[in-house]
Amino acid sequence: MAKAESKKEFKEKSLYYNRYFSLRYLTAGYFFVNFWWLIALAMGGSEVVLLPLALLLLCVPAIWEQKQKFDQREDNELPQTKHYFFFQVAINIFLGICYFTPAFSYFYPFITTSAFSIVFMLLLLGLAIGVWSLHHIIQIEKNEDRFFRRYEAYGQQK
Repeated sequence: MAKAESKKEFKEKSLYYNRYFSLRYLTAGYFFVNFWWLIALAMGGSEVVLLPLALLLLCVPAIWEQKQKFDQREDNELPQTKHYFFFQVAINIFLGICYFTPAFSYFYPFITTSAFSIVFMLLLLGLAIGVWSLHHIIQIEKNEDRFFRRYEAYGQQK
């Protein structure tokens, strides 16, 4: 009987934790993109190496916060993750604006001028993902996300 209870509790935890599934992987994706950007800038001796470093440092508390959500279901607030995605979106907007200025090459000295438009498209994609993530965080905090509805439906089946 205890094994069945344990299995049921684990299933409940997993269902609840799935609310954060996309955020976990998007945060990891941003982490590695910013990490490789940091490496490329550091190898080139660029002065703007602090920008991806700041993004990486802001990412760590967000990752930790998301990890803790597996054991704590009473709180669905994500202040660190929200702060991180807001900062990431702001940086993408800033870099998107810089695309139209000569300053863009300071942030991507390892990219040829002909490839700038590809980087700009990637920045737009990153911006869209960041905005979607912020929207998803707001849905989670208001218990309006589809995974919460599934979790509630599972709870009513008991």
